[in-house]
Amino acid sequence: MKEYLIIGIIFVVAIILVMVLPNNNDYIKNGKLYINEIMPSNTYTYLDDDNEYSDYIEIYNGYNKSINLSGFMLSDSEYRTDKWSFPDIEIESKEYLVIFASGKNKCDLDKKICHTNFKLISDGEVVTFTDDANNILSKVSYSKLSNDVSFGYYNKKYYAFNKPTPGSVNDKEVLEEVSIKDKKISFNEYMTDNKRNHYIANGAYYDWVELYNYGDSDINLDGLYLSDDIKELNKFKLPNVTIKANDYLVIYLTDGVNVDNYICANFKLSDRDKLVISNNNDIIDKIDIIKLPNDVSYGKKEDKWLYFTTPTPRGINNTNGLDSLGGANGST
Repeated sequence: MKEYLIIGIIFVVAIILVMVLPNNNDYIKNGKLYINEIMPSNTYTYLDDDNEYSDYIEIYNGYNKSINLSGFMLSDSEYRTDKWSFPDIEIESKEYLVIFASGKNKCDLDKKICHTNFKLISDGEVVTFTDDANNILSKVSYSKLSNDVSFGYYNKKYYAFNKPTPGSVNDKEVLEEVSIKDKKISFNEYMTDNKRNHYIANGAYYDWVELYNYGDSDINLDGLYLSDDIKELNKFKLPNVTIKANDYLVIYLTDGVNVDNYICANFKLSDRDKLVISNNNDIIDKIDIIKLPNDVSYGKKEDKWLYFTTPTPRGINNTNGLDSLGGANGST
């Protein structure tokens, strides 16, 4: 009799446990717990708790109940899915939980802020999210992404987003391929004989050219070229750097001298007569270079090219400009 009673108690307890404890198979079948957004190259979009721009992985819980993620795992490898384990942390129903892929490997459980022990790669890889039994709940493969572009879930598919939304639902503004005509980049200012006006980290004075993004969206320069020869458009490949909307970028014409943290082209400006920015096939903007006096720049102000005795690299041309020297500049 006692044996039947014990068996009955065990059966009732088992039923209760099934009802109370998370069912990982349920997560797998219903697919409501998944990776919602990935940011593999966060340079200015979203600050972490150390006031730094760390890459992140966002998890979404679409169930009508909170789920304890203790023992669940994230990884940037589909073959080794146990790289980083969640601590004793709950994701609430309908919550978007951001995990920083910073390599710092730490958690503040009170603030629900965690950092993995690995970083993401902007060139593309596979990110996996598995439960405590190593069942894959979500696996996302992404290709090369520009800085501050995320890869997120929307309408049953993953897309690249030019307006990431960490901690909230992904909106409809999906990043689309931008045609060459829509790349709103123009030459804004240049200096051909920089003798003592503007020096950089190595203490040297180099000629420079300034680009301006006059559009409403950030533009990544990866895949674009700068050249001083319209017949050889691929002279200098611009790096994987983004110009924010309505912002400026200075490129130094150093003839091959590289200086850390600066963009340095492999030709000089002082003895050239043209500058072209292109995608190596189509020209985005071009200008004819005018030989300038020492430490005088030539730039746009209210769509008119003027001489500036007080140049403004990396900013709007808001100093007094002179047009009395004349000379037409062939900016397109």
